[in-house]
Amino acid sequence: MTVLDAQMQIFVDQSLSFYPADAIDASVAQQRQWYNALCKGFAAPLPNGIGFKDDTIVAQGGHPVPIRRYQHQSQTNGTEGIHIVFIHGGGFVVGDLNSHHDICGQLANDTGFDLVAVDYRLAPEHQYPDDINDCLSVVDNLLQTGQKVILVGDSAGGTLSACVANARKSYVGTQLLGQVLIYPALNRGVDTPSMTEHAFAPLLSKDDMDYYLPIRVGGDRSIIASLGGNYMPMQTLDYSGLPATHLFPAQVDPLRDDCEIYAQALRDANVEVTNHLAMGQGLVHCYLRARNMSDKAAANFEAICTAIKGLAK
Repeated sequence: MTVLDAQMQIFVDQSLSFYPADAIDASVAQQRQWYNALCKGFAAPLPNGIGFKDDTIVAQGGHPVPIRRYQHQSQTNGTEGIHIVFIHGGGFVVGDLNSHHDICGQLANDTGFDLVAVDYRLAPEHQYPDDINDCLSVVDNLLQTGQKVILVGDSAGGTLSACVANARKSYVGTQLLGQVLIYPALNRGVDTPSMTEHAFAPLLSKDDMDYYLPIRVGGDRSIIASLGGNYMPMQTLDYSGLPATHLFPAQVDPLRDDCEIYAQALRDANVEVTNHLAMGQGLVHCYLRARNMSDKAAANFEAICTAIKGLAK
């Protein structure tokens, strides 16, 4: 069992304090209430000079997808035309435009790029492929208006970001500049050493993964293997042509090894990829929220911003 440093242990303890011991048995509505309270509890003010406004993108078929645009109020650094598209985590079940509000604002500030956050439809009320279709609609809107895009997502949002990359490879080399995936699920719950070693890790366990992965398809795990690379990134048939990729796993996380398995698949396909495993040492899933209280999480957040800026060069 990995021993966390004092700062990370405080973060874990504070996070767990928002949930009762039997939280996994609660309703989805109750899960969302607890998660929203947790997000609010760790929220920080937006940096000075970052403005935001809510908007909608009309998807094919007329469905409105809510988004939030983060902009530098006095942007003079030559980054116009480059957008981060941020897709939030939350197991495809929880999270919205408010859950990652401060994270998005700081990403926009620290990278210098405008950012668009996606409020995709959640399970179980909405089933796959509603979630990925919403994300694709937002990305397509930017691409079709000539914008350049860097995909960024955490946890389930990292999964969806990589699925977007699978679906939009034709824009790689022109407008789709790269992807930054933060503790993502990539390999549909395959048993790996980290899935066993950290089966009971704080903030994400193997039992959690067993709940989250099939909920997008009504809980029917038997059909998952038949779905393609828009459901899970590593169900694609061809990794060639994917954009330059940065992976940021957490060490104490059942999903840790997904990043290296995916990275090797990209290397084999001659895709530029960096797995920042060393940066995640001593960190747990959801460490983005710890960036203001953990030196290790803060260093990792800085490395994420550096990776994003590097993709724009």
